[in-house]
Amino acid sequence: MNLSKYISISLICLLLSNCKTEKETKVSSDWTPKILKTFKENGTKSILPDYSYAGYNYGESALPNGDNLKTYKVEDFGAIANDEKDDTKAVQATINEAGKNGGGVVLFPKGRFLINSDTTKQDIIRINYSNLILRGSGKDKSGTIIFSGSETTTLHGESPWLSSFVFHSGLNLDTNQDMYSVSKEPIHSKITADVKKGDKIINLEHTKELKSGDIIIIAMKNTTDKGDLINELMSPLKFEEFQKSYTEAGKNKMPSFQWAVEIDEVINDTSIRIKQPARRAIKTQFEAFISKIEMLKNIGIENFRFESAYKGGDYAHHKTKIHDYGWGAICLQRVSHGWIKDITIDNYTQTTHLMNSRNVTISDVTITGGNGHYGPKMYSSSDNLVKNINLEADRTHGPGLEGASFGNIYKDIKQKNAIDIDLHGMGSSELCPPMYNLYENISMVKSIAGGGATFNIPHAGEYNTFWNIEMTGYEEKGFNELFYSWIWKNPKKFKNEFHIDCHKQYLRTIMVGIHHPEKTLSIENNTEDRADEWIYVEGLNKKTNMVSLYDTQLKMRLASKK
Repeated sequence: MNLSKYISISLICLLLSNCKTEKETKVSSDWTPKILKTFKENGTKSILPDYSYAGYNYGESALPNGDNLKTYKVEDFGAIANDEKDDTKAVQATINEAGKNGGGVVLFPKGRFLINSDTTKQDIIRINYSNLILRGSGKDKSGTIIFSGSETTTLHGESPWLSSFVFHSGLNLDTNQDMYSVSKEPIHSKITADVKKGDKIINLEHTKELKSGDIIIIAMKNTTDKGDLINELMSPLKFEEFQKSYTEAGKNKMPSFQWAVEIDEVINDTSIRIKQPARRAIKTQFEAFISKIEMLKNIGIENFRFESAYKGGDYAHHKTKIHDYGWGAICLQRVSHGWIKDITIDNYTQTTHLMNSRNVTISDVTITGGNGHYGPKMYSSSDNLVKNINLEADRTHGPGLEGASFGNIYKDIKQKNAIDIDLHGMGSSELCPPMYNLYENISMVKSIAGGGATFNIPHAGEYNTFWNIEMTGYEEKGFNELFYSWIWKNPKKFKNEFHIDCHKQYLRTIMVGIHHPEKTLSIENNTEDRADEWIYVEGLNKKTNMVSLYDTQLKMRLASKK
């Protein structure tokens, strides 16, 4: 594919001409990278995505305090702290009562509440209503403790990686037994004109039954057996035979691009405005269309400590499905504009998950206890903000993304152990891998080392950004490499070549200010800055006090609205 579709040739020439040697390079304590300066000048024409739309209400207001909502106390419905009796039914009754009455604050006093304590059955807390705040009385040991007495792995024959969580929303809207896809929804209206990158106006056949605030999925599908869409999304990467979800996307006419976005305004009978600009061109040649998706809205979970009966001392990756997926704390599924804040999660294999959600803010979460599978993770979710995470427990996968996840941010995350950042591929043959996401100011990152089934790899699509990351790198033949792809490190098993250019499985990554206090880090055995059709690298091995990308972009956008 013509490289100009993705990267301005003039920009590349400018960047490469400005590259300096190690000796010449001196950066100030408030370094603003060239790629951010270019974004300030050119906006959406830059290769750098705009991440300012992430989080609750697009970062434009503080999280709600629930002052306008009625309070429902769990003790009034029979949930008594510290009585060593199972409280699941009483807590659920409180939530249901608040939900049926239009919402409310479900208030927990201090003390220990037993949830899912019957080992003969699975009995989780289901959040199936909008406008609910579940509020505890503190996240330390003297606050509100939610104790899960039994694992929550799915039943036999179902997908264990989509197991239930102790607090789980949206199960009234969709099962958690398979990955959600737009194919579950009827086509609402076809898109009648191409949408350029940066545009907000979508022209449709009709706008019947659409209104401001609706969540729609903008989708494109493969129209040729060779996979015209998936090849455009992932060009110039070539797929190997075992990467079946990619090689067969065309034959199966998969809707590989699926972006859930909010309608800002219905302009007339044939056009709408969406809340944020398109990150890439939406083309009618791929039979582009929209579908409506029902979402819960304004759900908050705050001020809790989650504990469990999980015995984490014998954890091993994929040892059993219970070790991997059996102990999950909070999953917000099918939520638009929600939040999780001020939480301690102790002794869980999975912590906070977002599934098919958007504009959720997760903040001030501490993860402790035994080793486990995942840190915070998102499946096919967009424009969420996860920040101020203290990951003390060791994980197989650090902050993770899977499926059609766009515009998400992981920011200000402290890891006690060296853990990989996880980009986990498609997740489903009907999706594309994560694209246009931001990892900012994260410590103790071992490498960028996505997982996922072989048929759902490559690990990531284009323009995921890593900004001010302290990495250790994995050691290989004297180099401390930043990217790892296991399908390119075992030629005997996969019948392919041994690769050192693993960054190509994370297409067009933007790497800015990647460093380690002692080691010299490398990409493809290369320690220099560069910009080409595969990767953008600026400030490699430069330890600086960088400006925040998210904060800068949000400030710019809010200033432009005044």
